[in-house]
Amino acid sequence: MNAIEAYLGDLDARLRGPSSAKNDLLTEARDGLTDAAEAYRAGGVDEVEAERRAVADFGPADLIAGDYQAELGLRRDIRVLWELIVGVPLLILAWDLARGFGDWSRFGDPPSWYHRAIGAADTLAVLSPAVAVAGLLAARLLSRRAGGPFAARAVSWSLAGAVGLNLLAVATYGGATGLLEPARLIVSVPCAVGSGIWILFSMRLTVAARSWRATA
Repeated sequence: MNAIEAYLGDLDARLRGPSSAKNDLLTEARDGLTDAAEAYRAGGVDEVEAERRAVADFGPADLIAGDYQAELGLRRDIRVLWELIVGVPLLILAWDLARGFGDWSRFGDPPSWYHRAIGAADTLAVLSPAVAVAGLLAARLLSRRAGGPFAARAVSWSLAGAVGLNLLAVATYGGATGLLEPARLIVSVPCAVGSGIWILFSMRLTVAARSWRATA
């Protein structure tokens, strides 16, 4: 194994994240190292020494891996944000449609506190993707003006806020309905399915965000 491949193998072992994104970064590194080695060879340096110098110029594997891991974290956060931006509005729409099924008359009119709680949950649910969109826009502006770390921080904060708002919305929906009448959540099959999907979706977003922090 030559010096370049050994270096890339070291980088690969240090990185954690989606294989496609990781392969993109490793391919970029391979191209840069190959070009640098070719430049040395064109200057009369033998192949082994050219590859060794190219690797030395590229930088220590532990430092480069840190930069690449941050990039992988940014890409992963953006992917989760897009899932939230698309998924939460679809779930809100699906739940609104599901409310059209089932016999709600048997529950009677809910008290005023329930209407206020559901209104608050609706607001939280709408704010969740709004915060995600704002975070992506801010990251785009920051990446042009201030560099990668600031963009990554903006995406990380928006992800935490958006996921938190969505979880709070789901907890408010479920908590208020559970206190009043749990049967409202499963008054019809569409309502039961919609409730279950939203809960599972929220859990998935939370696990994705937390597990990424553990490996980043």
